[in-house]
Amino acid sequence: MKIKLIVITLLSFSLIFLNAQASERQERIYLIQIINQLNAIKPLVIAASLQQPKTNRIQFHYSHYLDKNHKRHNGLAEDLNQIEMSIQNKLNGIPTEPSVLPLIKGDYIIHSKSQN
Repeated sequence: MKIKLIVITLLSFSLIFLNAQASERQERIYLIQIINQLNAIKPLVIAASLQQPKTNRIQFHYSHYLDKNHKRHNGLAEDLNQIEMSIQNKLNGIPTEPSVLPLIKGDYIIHSKSQN
C-alpha cells in the first residue's frame, strides 16, 4: 500500500513538473510571436506618421514630444520599443523587480487651439 502511495505521489509531481515546463515553453512561443508582431507594426507606425497632415488641428504623437512645460513624453513608437525591450528581457531571463508604475497621463493626441 505504501508503494502505491509513493508511486502515485511521484507520478503526480512529475505531471505537475511537465505541465509547468510546457507552460513556460508555450509562454516563450507566445512572447516571441508578440515580438514578431511588434516588429511588423513598427514600419506601419512610421508610414502612418509620414502621412499625417502637419496642418491638422489635432496631431497624433507617433514619436516623442515635449509638452508646454518642456517635459518629454513618449509617443507610440517609443512605447512599442519599450514593450519589446521588456519582453526581450523576460525571454533573456533578466530579472525584474516589482515596481509601482505611474498612472498613464495624457494621450497620443494633442489638441491645438482653433484659429478663429
